[in-house]
Amino acid sequence: MMHRFDHALRCAQHLALLLLAIVAASWAPRAAATNCTASSATLTFPPTVTIPTNAEVGATLATGTANMTFTCTGVSTQHTPATIQAGQYLATLDATNNTNGPGITFATGVSGLAVLVKATPVQATSNSGDASQDGPTSTAGYVPGSVAASSGSSGTVTADYTATLIKTGPIAPGNIASINLIPFWWYIPGDQTYGTSKSLNADLILPAISLTAPSCYLSSNSISIPVTLPGVATSSLTTAGQTSGRTAFSISVTGCPSNVSSITTYFYGGNIDTNTGALTNNGSATNVEVQLLNGPGGSAGALSVINLSQPQATAQNSSVFPVSGGNATLNYYGQYYATGATTAGSVTTSVTFTIAYP
Repeated sequence: MMHRFDHALRCAQHLALLLLAIVAASWAPRAAATNCTASSATLTFPPTVTIPTNAEVGATLATGTANMTFTCTGVSTQHTPATIQAGQYLATLDATNNTNGPGITFATGVSGLAVLVKATPVQATSNSGDASQDGPTSTAGYVPGSVAASSGSSGTVTADYTATLIKTGPIAPGNIASINLIPFWWYIPGDQTYGTSKSLNADLILPAISLTAPSCYLSSNSISIPVTLPGVATSSLTTAGQTSGRTAFSISVTGCPSNVSSITTYFYGGNIDTNTGALTNNGSATNVEVQLLNGPGGSAGALSVINLSQPQATAQNSSVFPVSGGNATLNYYGQYYATGATTAGSVTTSVTFTIAYP
């Protein structure tokens, strides 16, 4: 009887273990569903771009960059790889676009101006017809990359974009509206659950850009012009109105539009003597100022004093200089001007100028 009792007890123990195993199995966690996410990225173009005057077709006017990260989770050996797609509903392509790349060239809505988008580490193209390398359903686009199960349950794909505004013909001032250039999707090839492309609701975006008319430019050596007058004896400046130490200086202008034929200069500042129209001295010498004159090559012909106390509307008696080939040299002089018997010392002053043209 004892033998039978022991056997029954052992059977009960086995049954309990089996029941425990079944209970434990019923609480096993379920695998997370596969999913990919991303956020839109806007190319970092400047808000305003100036249309250059002498740019040839094909020239780059501005550059913008952006980075996108695509994150996929729940990638398993049953559902792999999670593939990122760019394309299908691409923005309007420019007539200059090459479907084989490198890059994708989009229309901007402004005649004579297109935007070329290139990508790394996988180059962007607008090919179509290859389901494994193009946009959804083999439409125009490309595949930035994929996340496989071997990389773990999650992973990322990154893409860096560089876009350039390119001149394709004559450009008129105007505005480029913001454009969603490239939409992004994801799918798992040949998978019953994830085989259809799913939108990431993320786009590569061209921001709004204002295009301004070209302008003349100051040469680099004309941004700040040091003018050194020679040392002179005080005996040459003993009476109000006497002048000495005349020194030439020039303002160089380049890159003017073809419709600009002439340029003048306006001088202004807070250190102008309203009685003489000259620049007051900040140095240690007394009864001396600095007077400006129009130089040769301008409409004034002979040298003429520039009265800085006059309003800009009268051009301050400044001469108008011609523009040739988009360039101009504006010639002027500076000289000492006595307001009485000058004493020895230093002479230091400054003046601000702007250039004006039609």
